[in-house]
Amino acid sequence: MATDQPTVPDNPAKGFNEFFRFKLGRDPPRDARNTLLVVTTLIVAVTFQAAINPPGGVWQDDTYSPATCTAVTSDNNCSIIRHAGTSVLHYRDKAAYDIFVFVNTLAFSASTNTILYLLLDSPFQTEVLLSIYSINFAYGASVAAVHHPKTINWWLISVAYALPYFSRVFSNIIKRYK
Repeated sequence: MATDQPTVPDNPAKGFNEFFRFKLGRDPPRDARNTLLVVTTLIVAVTFQAAINPPGGVWQDDTYSPATCTAVTSDNNCSIIRHAGTSVLHYRDKAAYDIFVFVNTLAFSASTNTILYLLLDSPFQTEVLLSIYSINFAYGASVAAVHHPKTINWWLISVAYALPYFSRVFSNIIKRYK
């Protein structure tokens, strides 16, 4: 009895990756699409969670300057230097936090972009588009919420959001003119 499925290699070190790689004649595109949807949905969930709870956590209470100030005083010389709910990593290493936000936003945007393309022309396309755009705005709001109020790099977040979309458009233009 002949099957289209290749046998598992005897030596897993050789040919194991080739065995699990997608093959158009062997594997139905539906399976690849479903796998991509599961993986990209997982990436969206993980990156959204990382935006809400960044590495190092968030400050639990406000810190005032000078140290003698408290939240209950009405002294005009007091100012908040660390806001409750903002990223600890941002205060410790702003460059590392900016890199984290850029890479996390890029992964989030690429995943939502992939979901969008995989679900185009589906019966619930309008609902999918509404969901994708809503989760993108919620992601941006959550990044803004844990970022220090006066130092957010909107250009950095905008580039990370737009890069996957422009990459897709650019690759489609190149394919068209080849």
